[in-house]
Amino acid sequence: MQITGPDGKPKAFQDGTPLGVIAQSYKQLYSSPVALGVVNGQPQPLQLCPQDGDHVTFYPLDSEQGYRSYIATFQFALIAAMNRRRPEIQLEVENTFGHGLFCSVKNKIFLSKYDLEDVTHCMEEMIRDQEPVQIRQLSRDEARSYVKPQFFQDEAPLLDALPEDYRINLYGVGDRFAYSVMPLLPNLGCLKAFELVWMGSGILLRYGRQDQLDRLEPYVERKKLAAVYAQSEKMGQVMHCPTVAALNQYIREGNSRGIIQMCEAYHEKSIARIADEIDADGRNVRLVLIAGPSSSGKTTFSQRLAVQMRVNGLRPIPISLDNYFKEREQTPRLPDGSYDFESIEALDTELFNDHMERLLRDETVEIPYFNFKTGHREYRGQKVYLGDDGVLVVEGIHGMNEKLSARVRRRNKLKIYISALTPLSFDDYNRIPTTDMRLLRRMVRDSQFRSHDARQTIQNWHKVRQGEERNIFPFSEEADIMFNTTLIYELAVFKKYACPLLEQIPRDAAEYPVARNFLDMLQIVESIDDKAIPNNSIIREFIGHSIFGDLL
Repeated sequence: MQITGPDGKPKAFQDGTPLGVIAQSYKQLYSSPVALGVVNGQPQPLQLCPQDGDHVTFYPLDSEQGYRSYIATFQFALIAAMNRRRPEIQLEVENTFGHGLFCSVKNKIFLSKYDLEDVTHCMEEMIRDQEPVQIRQLSRDEARSYVKPQFFQDEAPLLDALPEDYRINLYGVGDRFAYSVMPLLPNLGCLKAFELVWMGSGILLRYGRQDQLDRLEPYVERKKLAAVYAQSEKMGQVMHCPTVAALNQYIREGNSRGIIQMCEAYHEKSIARIADEIDADGRNVRLVLIAGPSSSGKTTFSQRLAVQMRVNGLRPIPISLDNYFKEREQTPRLPDGSYDFESIEALDTELFNDHMERLLRDETVEIPYFNFKTGHREYRGQKVYLGDDGVLVVEGIHGMNEKLSARVRRRNKLKIYISALTPLSFDDYNRIPTTDMRLLRRMVRDSQFRSHDARQTIQNWHKVRQGEERNIFPFSEEADIMFNTTLIYELAVFKKYACPLLEQIPRDAAEYPVARNFLDMLQIVESIDDKAIPNNSIIREFIGHSIFGDLL
């Protein structure tokens, strides 16, 4: 057979040659070992064989997609090891904590430290022995025989949602086969450093960073993030909607309006509680700092919080951090010479702290205006006075960084971290990454309001994520309050908006594999009518018709 390789040139291989063998011919093109193949724009495991005439490229381990396959393989190894040592234990993959994956014990069976040691030894043996990851590519109906009875409730409805001719990859280590959204690596010998940590009601599987797989970073317990994840999971259970299958059932039965109302009511109740915390007896909160990653819904959250604060008799005063940028010539630069506007060093924190201190002393302060065209600060007569009922509300990526407000006493400020922490999953083993939900949000919003197509959004996402890793995530535990902006039903809303955008990306584009992953994910989700979504919903920030539209 003849394939077109990543160098764009045709090359002959023997029929039935797997992608992993073909990859060896092109390893000099990649900075790290190859993790998975891309056949005609479709991500595929290295165990599969391309056909004559196919176009083949690869993702290395140090790429975003390669790293995802690495994590998915680690997760699979943990599940396989647990099945060998404690087969009565049923794990459920829930969410990430830094460079770690939390798996709860779904059937509430006690695990001792000796059990964890035993499972760890089993995983180490599997990795040392380079146990192969088997793959069976089956039709939708053929896959039914592999669905375990205990998982039927989640997996069978998902199979029903797939097209009849859809080919499903099932993966196995030993005699245990399961479905994985991400392609898995060809053998467990590819896995490097790991650690299992007992964490409340489950296990935290820790692994190396994308750029250093062979060593672990020091363990940092994230109690606040764990608490907000737990709240989200509990809400999914209260609504009886922890999986895509359950959401689909709601929609098919005509109950989508009910799930929308419950989600929105939960958000409103939570925001009202935060406003009450700001106005609590014994506190003197005069500065509210709001931060979160891209597409977390910061603007809508801030506006809804302001409404609830007014209900409590407070006067919220919005302050934009954008107006505290340093003069352009003082702005730090990135290694490529471009300006690093996302660094806290790009802000005049000295001036910001001075203004906050003076406002808290009941002085009147003239807030600057930063002219982005000229790169210089101007003063246009915007004067601010707190008074007895005023509360400063500052929204920006550095809100959790203590350097931003170091001179404001801790009792006078409240830090709120918001993010879209997705509680919804496909089944016990296949979670929907929070990052994917935020990228979907951004993709739809960019198209609706910024004249960017999906391809541009995907292209820029890597830079966005790098900035978040530097400037936002390390400071999340500094928050006094964490708020999850995800709505369980939103994936069903975005399907209508995102699919046409993703389908416009050509097969030969570098962004097509990412688009293909999203399209495969969305095809098993039922669409929902968005007319019932209220105009103050966080979702409206992305799909349009928000009551706060002029501020977005």
